[in-house]
Amino acid sequence: MTQESVGESQAGFAADLARLKNHQKSRKGAPLYSLYINRPIGRYIAAAAATFGMTPNQVSIISAFISWTAIVLAAALRPTPATAALVVALLLLGYAVDSADGQLARLRSGGSLAGEWLDHCLDVVKVSALHLAVLISAQRFDADLGAWPQVAAFAFELVAVTGFFTFILTEQLRRRAPTAPAPTSPGGMWRVLMLPTDWGVQCLWLIVRPASTLFFVGYGALAAANGVHLVATTVRRWRWFRDVDRREEGMALP
Repeated sequence: MTQESVGESQAGFAADLARLKNHQKSRKGAPLYSLYINRPIGRYIAAAAATFGMTPNQVSIISAFISWTAIVLAAALRPTPATAALVVALLLLGYAVDSADGQLARLRSGGSLAGEWLDHCLDVVKVSALHLAVLISAQRFDADLGAWPQVAAFAFELVAVTGFFTFILTEQLRRRAPTAPAPTSPGGMWRVLMLPTDWGVQCLWLIVRPASTLFFVGYGALAAANGVHLVATTVRRWRWFRDVDRREEGMALP
């Protein structure tokens, strides 16, 4: 690579980075880790991917490969400080790359239906597999603690998959009511309370995995917090859709 081409690449990276700062997703409802750490890192990765001519789908697949590798290691390796650090580093890197695919799509003036479908399919495997990995790890390495760590992992699995499904379904059904007022997204302290629901925070907690009892107590607390959040958001979404139905029924009356 010549010095001139290097300079052009650097200029292109800087230009793409500047454009990405002005083409970000809405901040509404985003938890703190995603908003202030993951998205900014993903922005740099997206700009680098654009410089190398990569597509959003390629970035999605790379993200999935990194995350799935971490999840397999979490299930297979005995928990030690070194293995926990490796798993967490890979999970957080995969999360940042996952943020980059959408940003790269926006940089290219929007994504595709196929890309959105692929991203969601890869994400649901990641979300469900992590808690299965924790369950397997508990069964293999912490049988002396009894069954409660496995129950916590099963419960978190159920909450995570249900939450992912309801989120995706909600987004799809909202498109059928484009003129309806958007539901309000709490801010302020609510962002702090939402930290347990952030994938990045859940991944970070795995650094405590070698301290099994402490880890599973905290993991169970995270599962409970996510369960409460799921119930609260489900009730709020149901009320919003009910109001939309009533509004449309009222408009249909002669």
